[in-house]
Amino acid sequence: MSSKPATQTANALAATSEEEVDERYVVPGLVRGLQMLLTFKQDRQEQTVADMAKNVGVTRSTAFRIVYTLELAGFLRRLPGTHRYELGSRVLELGYSFLAGKDLIEVASPILRQLRDETQTSTHLAVREGHEVVYVARFQGNTSLISAMTVGSRLPAHATAPGRVLLAGLPLSEVVGLYEHFAFERFTADTPESMGALVSLVERDRAQTSVISWGFYDPDVASVAAPVYNAAGKLEAAISVSCPITTYDKDTFSTQVRGQVEAAAARISAGLGYHAGAAG
Repeated sequence: MSSKPATQTANALAATSEEEVDERYVVPGLVRGLQMLLTFKQDRQEQTVADMAKNVGVTRSTAFRIVYTLELAGFLRRLPGTHRYELGSRVLELGYSFLAGKDLIEVASPILRQLRDETQTSTHLAVREGHEVVYVARFQGNTSLISAMTVGSRLPAHATAPGRVLLAGLPLSEVVGLYEHFAFERFTADTPESMGALVSLVERDRAQTSVISWGFYDPDVASVAAPVYNAAGKLEAAISVSCPITTYDKDTFSTQVRGQVEAAAARISAGLGYHAGAAG
């Protein structure tokens, strides 16, 4: 078989490289094996040898040898009692080993900078510690609001948009246990001042893809926060934007800006290895 398909695949696999491919150093079997792994998609999680042969463009005998090798190495797994294969645990090991080395702030920072520039708001990354949210990254926006928020700042989780996002990701029993003996402080008329009010708020927030704060914590400030998930599908952090409440009209803020925040959170989650549908 000609090496041309393998070379074309090598070019595709190294699409980000501008260097010219030197065919002398291309290993066709390895390239086809990698291409075979890439044929597994969310809507194609199981395949037969014939399926993979067709998708890669090789004969069944060639596909069988590649599949046999990948199965032996743990990159493919044959489903018991069938002629179908799925990705093996070694593929996950490769992904998690890479993702484990990617720091949350490292992944989030360029996306938060871009979000700041797109929305002209201040952007933040926050995690929860007990009853508080801790801001671990911040990018000041070009607005009349000079935020006193700095990296390391702490605010009450029950009264802030990112805090509400993080509380909504907890089991209700954990929220109740966390606030059982809590002395609620009210910052505006919207701030929950009792366990019942907090539980109702958390249940409403759970039904949303993000949380809007229109003067919820500070009557002069608008904010929207969205969740960030890690590779295991667990809630890792929350991102938020904030600006003077006069910066946007409420409808624009609740649609356009909210959508931009949700999209940024999704990009950060993807950068951490999260796949939609894995949360829970």
